Amino acid sequence: MTRSTDSPEGLHVDRRGSGDVLVLVHGYLGGSSQWSAEMQALSPHLDVIAMDLPGFGKSRHLTSPDEVTGYAQAVLDCLDHMGVQRFHLLGHSMGGMIVQEVVRLAPQRVIRLILYATGPLGLLPGRFETMARSRERLAQDGVESTARRISATWLLHREASPMAEVLGDLAAQASAQAAEAGLWAMERWDGRNHLPKITQPTLIVWGDQDRSYQWPQIEALWRGIAGASLAVLPHCSHALHLEYPGAFHSLLLDFLLGPSNRPKSSSPAG
Repeated sequence: MTRSTDSPEGLHVDRRGSGDVLVLVHGYLGGSSQWSAEMQALSPHLDVIAMDLPGFGKSRHLTSPDEVTGYAQAVLDCLDHMGVQRFHLLGHSMGGMIVQEVVRLAPQRVIRLILYATGPLGLLPGRFETMARSRERLAQDGVESTARRISATWLLHREASPMAEVLGDLAAQASAQAAEAGLWAMERWDGRNHLPKITQPTLIVWGDQDRSYQWPQIEALWRGIAGASLAVLPHCSHALHLEYPGAFHSLLLDFLLGPSNRPKSSSPAG
């Protein structure tokens, strides 16, 4: 059973399962609802927590930070209020930057780290468009049009994908303030110097057709974090958890529980 609550500081939180805690942190224009399949697949084995960051999803009424560190502190404050001290941590896209900052701020609290479709440099070299261009389009076209346009790039087949509408609906929930603040937060952030200080067992997951994070970003994580493991999924893009959920779930369960403990019913196929 999923337990949906608002934390004392106002963040919306979904929580399901028991055992070791796994915290899922969404990225730019994302939200907790993007993890519905993960909540279902992982909660029989883990205590899964997904939150909506300030300004996004069901926390859209809150003011968004304009620095990645601000989002990281919001995640830690939320977990403090929930009484969660030690946890596994997964971050997607901008959420991957946020979880790198969580590790920097509270390294003793993070057990294992999953960096999913993300990188160590917020400028996102090679992104489908620059951050400045995204801000221009945001000012010209508004949040909903911009959110649907950007979120479509996260899928291999863009608007033709069966998940495009659902992903666009979630992206469009972001407030105008958060949509702009998130772009500034990413552009200003550089976590490359901290990579050698990440000592947690780390899994890097990437789709080879990702239009937001190019291979040099992924390689920088892989080579910069000692002992990091790398999983590259073929023929999928930035939101590969929606395109190959079975393979994604198997990777996570193998990494967090160990192959010998992964349930037999978990299929490696998408």
